[in-house]
Amino acid sequence: MTTQKLRLLENHEADRLGQTMSAAFFNDPLMQYMEPDETKRLKKGNWFMSKGIGYCARWGEVHTDDEFRGGAAWLMPGNTTMSTMRILRVGLWQMPFRLGLGAFSRFNKLDSATSKVHKKHVPGEHWYLLLLGTPPEHQGSGVGSAGIEIGAGKAAQAGLPAYLETMTESNVEYYTKRDFKVVEEFMIDDHLKTWAMVRQPG
Repeated sequence: MTTQKLRLLENHEADRLGQTMSAAFFNDPLMQYMEPDETKRLKKGNWFMSKGIGYCARWGEVHTDDEFRGGAAWLMPGNTTMSTMRILRVGLWQMPFRLGLGAFSRFNKLDSATSKVHKKHVPGEHWYLLLLGTPPEHQGSGVGSAGIEIGAGKAAQAGLPAYLETMTESNVEYYTKRDFKVVEEFMIDDHLKTWAMVRQPG
């Protein structure tokens, strides 16, 4: 694995990175839950990921490399709760129309469950890794590790924890190797297993 130099995403690049992240999450349990139909998942995922990245770009930091081989979308201290008003401002109000009512309902269940666990384990200021992904052909390039360290490193420098959720069991070991620890395992909608993880400063 090589060390990668990442940069801040520019505002006009959200759609481009969204396509990369949609490919990265195509077989992830999160997107399988959101859109079970494989024939529709990539197109809907492009829009969904682009909006999530746009949100983080406004109220956090999004990092990628010049080839868009992956990215890390962080929400910064004081902005780690996704408010309804901000969700509306980035266009996520279109979700029922863009993704369908079923996906919108599943998203609301996911958001409700993860928000409760999130607030329980990191009630104070922290950094929140909302999205991290690289498509299969670029995994092992170092982009993901570099993206983690940017936000988690800034959190550590400020004496703050870093928080994330993952729905992929193999990712638990990946994050554990980078000093995150599982603080809770929980189910969303009775079948989407989720791990909440925290990296404490120091």
